[in-house]
Amino acid sequence: MKPLNQNLVAITEILSDGQYHDGTSIGKRLNITRAAVWKLIKKLEQYAVPLTSVKGKGYRLESPCILLTPDKIKAKLRHRLSRLDIVEKIDSTNDYLKPFAAQNQSIITCIAETQTQGKGRLHRQWHSPFAENIYLSMCCPFEKDIGELSGLSLVVSLAICDAIESAINLKAQTLKVKWPNDVLIDYHKLAGVLIEIQAESNGFCQVIIGAGINVNMNKVLAQNIGQAWSSLAKITGNYIDRNHLSAAIIDTLIDYLERFSSKGLAYFTSAWQKRDCLAKRAISVLSGNKKIAGTCIGINEQGQLLLKTKQNKVLSLSSGDTTLLK
Repeated sequence: MKPLNQNLVAITEILSDGQYHDGTSIGKRLNITRAAVWKLIKKLEQYAVPLTSVKGKGYRLESPCILLTPDKIKAKLRHRLSRLDIVEKIDSTNDYLKPFAAQNQSIITCIAETQTQGKGRLHRQWHSPFAENIYLSMCCPFEKDIGELSGLSLVVSLAICDAIESAINLKAQTLKVKWPNDVLIDYHKLAGVLIEIQAESNGFCQVIIGAGINVNMNKVLAQNIGQAWSSLAKITGNYIDRNHLSAAIIDTLIDYLERFSSKGLAYFTSAWQKRDCLAKRAISVLSGNKKIAGTCIGINEQGQLLLKTKQNKVLSLSSGDTTLLK
């Protein structure tokens, strides 16, 4: 784990105005040597941040690059967090929070600028380029048995939809969800969720919620993402300040988790139906080594997918990969 270098934050703020800045003037503003400035520039280049360097003029960023900072995020939060850690580089934000879970009685959040071992469902790699997207994990205590948490991933995906639409002024219901927890725009993946539960005795659980949201990513090699994807920058044509969006996601997640804790999944049934992109569609589900085709007829009260087969048999599936059939 590498803590976020505050001089890295500062130099990106200086260079994001689109103008050239030479090493001497940057060093004076940050009160560091030219050699230290050069090291920061090299670090940005290693992270593949698009920089232009011209002898005699200095450096500039080819496009904005606003890094995450705790102060900016906290300034926009409605809810208070006991701990918010912003890290520069990490293996996985979910794994980072696991040691805290055993003694945790409040909400702890970690957001990374990049992950080396970011993962999605079924141990798939989650592509995590530096300073482009949001890689966020939240550790939450629940006074519930593990069986009472079925459907939580559905609720988290609904929260992410609402947070994004409100934060960047997207039209309501623009984003859809694909069971069990993918967020889509025009059937292109925008966000994914990974939930890991550490059950304890006496009806108490620690839940680590991981969310990856494609924010400012515009280009990616085909081998890094093996499915149709989109990002908020591609949708809107604008650069998105991830500090503002991160705060909206944290606040909305806490709101939804509180409602889920007191009212259960049933409270969110109507919201799920409005966003469900599979309902009444012909789909196939890969569950384990078995592929089943049929028509999606929604979810049940446990959040399981209801699949009606050609033989008119209704199956309840608790896990699996879904694909729309043409």
